[in-house]
Amino acid sequence: MSQNPAAEEKPEEQLRCPAVATYGPINVLDLKEGDFRKWCTCGLSKKQPWCDGSHKGTGFHSLKWTVPSNQTRHEICNCKHTKSPPYCDGTHTNLPEIVIARQKDCRKKETGHREDCKLCTNCGWVPDF
Repeated sequence: MSQNPAAEEKPEEQLRCPAVATYGPINVLDLKEGDFRKWCTCGLSKKQPWCDGSHKGTGFHSLKWTVPSNQTRHEICNCKHTKSPPYCDGTHTNLPEIVIARQKDCRKKETGHREDCKLCTNCGWVPDF
């Protein structure tokens, strides 16, 4: 029973761009059916792919996910751009060029890309990545 966070957000919130934690999935082993997890949607968590609350103040929220079935391996998205969260859909394959262009052309680059900025939700820029 995964939920798509974008489907529940207002149109302006759908434009938020997360940080890319890694360009590829994380293989999570031996989750049990019915286990509850909070998937990180912002890319800032130090406990990837799960949420540690780092999103506070960014406008992002964790995705509440209940493991739908017992299986040996779940391929969980860690680029945070999947269309089927929390599962990887391969979006990370072409993402590096898109992210570089988005950050280069960010309209908030001059005013928002500072060391005290946690995350530029316009382009996914993070000062300490």
